[in-house]
Amino acid sequence: MQNSDIPRTEKRTFHRVRFVVNPRSGLLQWKKPILKIINDFVAGRGMDWDIILTTGPGHGRELAREAREQGYDLVVAVGGDGTVNECGSALIGSETCLGIIPMGSGNGLARGLHIPMGIRKPLGLLDNGVVRKIDAGKIDRAYFFVTAGIGFDAELGDEFNRSKVRGPVPYFFLGVKRFFVYEPQRVVLHLPDGDIERRVLLVTVANMKQYGAGAIIAPKARPDDGMFDICVIRELGIVPAVVYLPRLFTGNIDKAPFVELYRASSLVIEREREGVFHCDGEAFQGGKRLEVDILPNSLNVLVSPESLWLEQSAAYVSEDVSVPK
Repeated sequence: MQNSDIPRTEKRTFHRVRFVVNPRSGLLQWKKPILKIINDFVAGRGMDWDIILTTGPGHGRELAREAREQGYDLVVAVGGDGTVNECGSALIGSETCLGIIPMGSGNGLARGLHIPMGIRKPLGLLDNGVVRKIDAGKIDRAYFFVTAGIGFDAELGDEFNRSKVRGPVPYFFLGVKRFFVYEPQRVVLHLPDGDIERRVLLVTVANMKQYGAGAIIAPKARPDDGMFDICVIRELGIVPAVVYLPRLFTGNIDKAPFVELYRASSLVIEREREGVFHCDGEAFQGGKRLEVDILPNSLNVLVSPESLWLEQSAAYVSEDVSVPK
């Protein structure tokens, strides 16, 4: 990465911090040890801080909005992509910074910004991290920071979120099963440079390279360039799917013959039928017409200084959570 490409950041000192913890995230059984680690870390640092557990969908957004209105410097989302999205959505356009302790299975925003996995290293960013501004996207009524879109992945995510099982293996087998029954649909993308009509498996509007969990859908996407990378995967059969879709995990899905990539700061998606769209891994019901817009440099996120030099790195090794006995 050239020096001119290094994102702009600033160093801040945090005086008022709120931790928003989702007790239903992936590491539910470790809730008490996680809370102890947080308490032990912030105690004695001279901060005004609190820890609040969410009670259901939307509560994280309410808690983050309240913190913003009360002048908190930092809101730390402790949970998965849904918790991070809720907190981030409430902080758009404000000076209040979003911190992330990734506790989910995908952790798309954390991985995209090279925020360390685990608990202690992300906590350490309160001392040694820097604040970076990133873009936010808006699709229909929902905000997103990583990806949004329609099609196979949206319907698969909706079904998976409603199931009781978790983890990559059940997700994989559910995906294979749904692939054989999924009906692709014809869509029209209204872009600033013209309209595109295709019969598609999916359309993903990417603010960052990956969905999460290492699946890279838009290898050249950047979260602070004021542009979306739009990935269109056309209708395809099982053989090309088996051959090419593993490239999602090697960073070169854009070389597959059924993939088209476009760039725009706004677009309109028109599809054949109403249904699900996804937004940072969460499913929403939407109409046939979906408007997508970008809000440049609208969210402050706490990241590590080292992450800026890893912006274009495909390799990312996560840290296991260390919990005291």
